[in-house]
Amino acid sequence: MSPTAASASHRAPGSASLLDVRDLRVRFRMVDGTIFAVNGVSLHLDRGETLGLVGESGSGKSVTSLALMRLLPPQPAAEVSGAIVFDGRDISSLPEKQMRSIRGRDIAMVFQDPMTSLNPVLRIGEQVEETIRAHREVDSAGARARAAELLRLVGIADAERQLERYPHEFSGGMRQRVMIAMALALEPKLLIADEPTTALDVTIQAQVLELLKQLTTETGTAVILITHDLGVVARMTRRVAVMYAGKVVESAPTGELFANPKHPYTVGLLHSIPRLDGEVGMLRPIEGSPPDLRTEPMGCPFAPRCAWRLEVCWEQMPDLLPLGSMAGSAPEHLVACHDPVRPPEVELARPDRPGFEPAPPPRALA
Repeated sequence: MSPTAASASHRAPGSASLLDVRDLRVRFRMVDGTIFAVNGVSLHLDRGETLGLVGESGSGKSVTSLALMRLLPPQPAAEVSGAIVFDGRDISSLPEKQMRSIRGRDIAMVFQDPMTSLNPVLRIGEQVEETIRAHREVDSAGARARAAELLRLVGIADAERQLERYPHEFSGGMRQRVMIAMALALEPKLLIADEPTTALDVTIQAQVLELLKQLTTETGTAVILITHDLGVVARMTRRVAVMYAGKVVESAPTGELFANPKHPYTVGLLHSIPRLDGEVGMLRPIEGSPPDLRTEPMGCPFAPRCAWRLEVCWEQMPDLLPLGSMAGSAPEHLVACHDPVRPPEVELARPDRPGFEPAPPPRALA
């Protein structure tokens, strides 16, 4: 196992994670080259835990989730490597027939846009019942009764009548409730929610998130919540993993990450959102642009945008390692950085050291 994979799956002796991902890599082979979408993601998830996976668009969050579900196209279109250990079993190389028995029953997913997940020509009842009957020996009447129960559970009134309707007859919020009902129909051990409220207005977002939190708590389902909304992460998760350029660059308990961020990218994310508890002022965007993932990252991919960069950042990607004895850091706080941000520098959003200058880019990149 690589140092990165070992560090991210760093667990207390005797602990048993529900999910351990080790050095996950995804390459898309295109006609005009290769897309290096995921570049060594390693993370773990405990039973019943909620993990937030955050990062800007293109950071590899959704591709990671599809790789975990084994929903990416087969080789040579997509090349996937690394280990995905779910409930003590490596599912990364399972035959498709065995993987199909796990999807829906043990691992379920709520996608960003329910209209692309629901079949427009089938009634809602048929689709919910199909999910149930695919994994349980139950007759039509039993599946129908369970489908109505699920719709009531997610707050849809007059459930029996709603089962006869088509997806286009539902609002966006109701469609997403149907997707949550389908995902939780079999009480899976793991639910992956890929930006489940992006297309909804703020009021409906809050209702759907509260529903998701309530139902997963009641069933003991672990959750990976993929989002770019740090406000949602603060309210919904116990731990956060921050992704950049297809790699986890920082992972910590949620409160610890917000109070004591260590990676320059995490600091940039926190400064780029509006705050209600401080002085009103201009937001501070992260300078520069995300890397072009048609080229395999060399060194730290955040180096061109980083005010803390050192010479070594251009040449060597740091491993995701515990901060160890660094003052004020939790033992579960992991960071992939050669020059972690110091506490006084977080508010400044820049290095605060006499004479410090960011290392200039190599001559070839200048």
